[in-house]
Amino acid sequence: MKRNLFSKLFLTYLLLILLAIGIVSSLFYVFFNNYYYGIREQQLLTQGKEISKVVSTNIKNKDFAQIDETIKVYNKINVSRMWIVNKEGNIISGPSKIDNPDNECPESEEIRRALNGEIVINRGNIRYSADPVLSVALPIYVEGNIGGAVFVCNPLSDINNSISQALKIVILAGVIAVIVLASVSFFISRNITKPIKEITEISLEMAKGNFTQRVKFTSNDEIGKLAETFNYMTVKLDKTLRDLEQEKDKMIEMERMQREFVANASHELRTPLTSVRGYIEAILDGVINKKEQEKKYLRIVLKETLRLHKLVNSLLDLSRMEAGHVKINKRQLSINEVIEKAVNRLKPLAEENDLSLELEKSADLPKVIGDEDLIEQVIINYVTNAVRFTPKSGRILVKSDISDGKVNVHVIDTGIGISPEELPNVWKRFYKINDARPLSKEGSGLGLSLVKELMELLGGRAWAESFPGKGSIFSFSLPVKERQ
Repeated sequence: MKRNLFSKLFLTYLLLILLAIGIVSSLFYVFFNNYYYGIREQQLLTQGKEISKVVSTNIKNKDFAQIDETIKVYNKINVSRMWIVNKEGNIISGPSKIDNPDNECPESEEIRRALNGEIVINRGNIRYSADPVLSVALPIYVEGNIGGAVFVCNPLSDINNSISQALKIVILAGVIAVIVLASVSFFISRNITKPIKEITEISLEMAKGNFTQRVKFTSNDEIGKLAETFNYMTVKLDKTLRDLEQEKDKMIEMERMQREFVANASHELRTPLTSVRGYIEAILDGVINKKEQEKKYLRIVLKETLRLHKLVNSLLDLSRMEAGHVKINKRQLSINEVIEKAVNRLKPLAEENDLSLELEKSADLPKVIGDEDLIEQVIINYVTNAVRFTPKSGRILVKSDISDGKVNVHVIDTGIGISPEELPNVWKRFYKINDARPLSKEGSGLGLSLVKELMELLGGRAWAESFPGKGSIFSFSLPVKERQ
């Protein structure tokens, strides 16, 4: 097995590397051939344009000595060679070794086109050079008219030599890669069997439900990655099975909570409905004869009806929030104005219960981001709860302040307080502090659940503190508008 696997790997990698070397060499040759020629063409064009600007004035002034000096300097310091011809096509400056008895410039066709205003680029042979050259011919303008032409040629041998040297380096690198590949293939063929065998054995254990074993690996090659991935898969499978067990437990718990919710909702609805039914039957049966008693019972029926209406509205609000159907109109608000509006609305309720409802505003509070109606609903829930759990002659204070970059609102009462054990449960649905306390019977146990849901929607936070026998503090915070 090792020998066959080694042969397959070795031959595969060898063919791939040879194919890759051939492709890379071809692409390399094409790329650098175009790249070097393109760079050199630009250089010749730039040099020709610069020289044409320099000699333009000399041609105008017929200062041929200066032209000759300029071209000699250029030809001395550059590999390329340059000639200057006048508008008649005669050489007026160039390499001294060129014998040109008939006064024709090298490659007269290119010069002719240049004198007609073209920029000519050509690769190939010219009569004055045995080797191929890259040549450029471009016009010289004198006061807007063509006064001559520049002819520049550069041997291609230096570029071809550079490309050949680079190709030799690529081929040498390929040979080295083949040698290295043979060594790597031998190493892989020797070490590939062990982790695969381990993976097979551990897979059988996983089929039996054992997810504790892991594949041991030390390499970072493909086999090592396979072993690492297999170990990761084993951990994820183990975690997934555990999560499924937890989700199953959660679903069981949710079913229990749903049953409890239905039972609590049914109980909360049944109690006022039973009371309403009893009073109405008593009135219809003529059990109550006096008008005053009839009015008294009708007021009780109305009170229970309103309680039912409030309970149903609370259930609908919770349902809409859970379904994400609550429309939130967030904007910049002055929290003090919202608090004052809510307090003024609730003062008659406090006075009816012989309670003092006061407002303490902190000056210069920054504006908050929130929904005015929802914030007012939170304040009303807090104050209504405080009224319900504060004995007569008590005091309720609503105050605002800022801390940790958030605006806080506190509803402080002098009520009966909540024990530390019960305090975390007040945010649960249908939870009542103590059904035996007369002050707690009117509530549905949904108000604070609504508060918590609303604060999450508004990006705020709700919390409570309490001191049994002394009172409670129910608070919420809202994000502050960022200052520009």
